[in-house]
Amino acid sequence: MPYETLIADFIVTNPAERDMMLRSALSTAKANAAVQGKRGILVTRHDLQRFSVSLTPNVPYGYIHELDQA
Repeated sequence: MPYETLIADFIVTNPAERDMMLRSALSTAKANAAVQGKRGILVTRHDLQRFSVSLTPNVPYGYIHELDQA
């Protein structure tokens, strides 16, 4: 059964911190996605400071989708 795996959920205080945290989370997500080859990566902006990165069957393998809930 397909499922979503949370890779990172974080709060940032400035753009430089956001970029650093997103790069790190995406690197981890890409490595995990490559092992399975079935789920893509979803980056969600929950508000101006909170972000999450997850592997999900709702995104095709090899793709990164962004969801802006702010």
